[in-house]
Amino acid sequence: MSKYVELDTDTASNSGLITLTGITSDYPLVVAHYNSVLPVTDGADLMFRLHQGGSDNNNTNYNSTVAYQRSDRDFDDENGDNLGLGDRNAVNLTGSTHDGTGQGSAGILYIHNASNGSEATYVQSETVYLTDGSPFMIGQNAGTVLREATTVTGVTFFFDTGNISVGNFKLFGLKN
Repeated sequence: MSKYVELDTDTASNSGLITLTGITSDYPLVVAHYNSVLPVTDGADLMFRLHQGGSDNNNTNYNSTVAYQRSDRDFDDENGDNLGLGDRNAVNLTGSTHDGTGQGSAGILYIHNASNGSEATYVQSETVYLTDGSPFMIGQNAGTVLREATTVTGVTFFFDTGNISVGNFKLFGLKN
């Protein structure tokens, strides 16, 4: 029977970035969970990069597809709420996030094939966040591939501008 094992945990307090490590070949699937994440700067985008060999992979080899569900639109509104993002050096988990207490973002990343250094790494992500300005909720589902044959050992979270004011971050491995 498989079970999840906690690999790493961290709590942000005006942090520039949060890096969770512990991914090894013992875990065919790794799950990163974050909640109550607020930016210091209103309107900042929460991002991630995969971590390898002691540093973040910031090569422009991340490709993503993103689908948005928005509380400010009708359910059947098909107004371009899907994106294809290619050749990026980081991956957006949110758009402009509100910095108000009790708001911010929460989500989960499913990281596949991370410890196989001869193949690409795949990430499925689910995020919910409250936007800045005239706030409304956005649910975001994305699929990402790091188009490199590299061994991933962790994941790093950061905002595109300013620090992470607060937030809880955990990394789990699925052990067979």
